Amino acid sequence: MPYCPSCGSEFRTGFQLCNTCNVALVASLDEPEEIEPDAPEPDDDNPLHLLGTLTDEGQATLIRRLLDEAAIPSIVQGGHAPQIGGCTPWRVYVDEDYLEAARETLASFQAPTLITGQIEGALGRFENELAQLGRQRRDAQAHIQSIRQSIDRLRRELGELNKQLDEHD
Repeated sequence: MPYCPSCGSEFRTGFQLCNTCNVALVASLDEPEEIEPDAPEPDDDNPLHLLGTLTDEGQATLIRRLLDEAAIPSIVQGGHAPQIGGCTPWRVYVDEDYLEAARETLASFQAPTLITGQIEGALGRFENELAQLGRQRRDAQAHIQSIRQSIDRLRRELGELNKQLDEHD
């Protein structure tokens, strides 16, 4: 029986590609196949290079969007929700002709204020999850309130950091 090396799903004999991960199936999961960084994909007509691997879907989506806005063709492959163990991370590939431009595009978005903005966005999502949890678990209100206070403190500290970064620029 073939298996998906990415998600571990088992397939009937005859299948060659995982319909979820879009990766080639292997005969056994005992020895995972390694992907070498910057190694082109097997298709010589359109050689792709690995730009990076990510464990967060939001990051993969952001990188794909940044590349799209810069008119750099890219492919995001693999990846699964964090709660699924043993899965491969998201992999972002670009054509070899665009590799340097892709690296430059991503480097330009590594500014500290962008990173603190991403942290602020993550705090907002975390706060929304807390609100949902609070509706489900009334008995945890004291703990949730304590976490909200920590989020507020982190927001104030990020605001101060952003001010310092603005002054530094």
